Amino acid sequence: MDSLSKLLDLPTSEKESLGLTHTLQEILQQPQTWKATYQKILGLANPIETFLRSAGVGRSRQTPLNVFLVGAGTSDYIGKSVCALLQSEWARTVQAIPSTDLLTNMPDHVIPNRDYLWISFSRSGDSSEGVAVLESALDAYPRIKHLIVTCNQYGKMARSFQSRENVFSIVLDDAVNDRGLAMTSSFSNNLWTV
Repeated sequence: MDSLSKLLDLPTSEKESLGLTHTLQEILQQPQTWKATYQKILGLANPIETFLRSAGVGRSRQTPLNVFLVGAGTSDYIGKSVCALLQSEWARTVQAIPSTDLLTNMPDHVIPNRDYLWISFSRSGDSSEGVAVLESALDAYPRIKHLIVTCNQYGKMARSFQSRENVFSIVLDDAVNDRGLAMTSSFSNNLWTV
């Protein structure tokens, strides 16, 4: 921790030249942000549970439920990190599918007469492919339920889709909307939502 403290104590100009302006603090703040995210999810537990039940999680259904964990880059890795856990816990087919694959080949992934829950992870909530995938899916497949997890209350994912009946948005605190190059707090806090 002594080495980290020395890096934190560097003058701002030196942090900037080393590329440490935001990332180091974002790494170190994680334990505090996990608590805040946990409290946020706890406060939303009833509406989240209601939404997930309406999608088919936690109850038997005659129509199979398929769960897609959607994101690009590091947000795709969030889905890959929790895929097996959700499949085991929910006893549903769960796949992590990059939003770029869905954008270019959506009909190849969506089987007719099946129910879907897509959980979209996005730090910014403004990535062009993530927004385009949601817009396309909502237009072409209105039956799909969407749970959006983002760290940016001003992003399009947080603002544009929340009024729809088949969409539930979880907007995490601005503190985890990482400003640095690496997704650190945003990655770990997106994981906490699951």
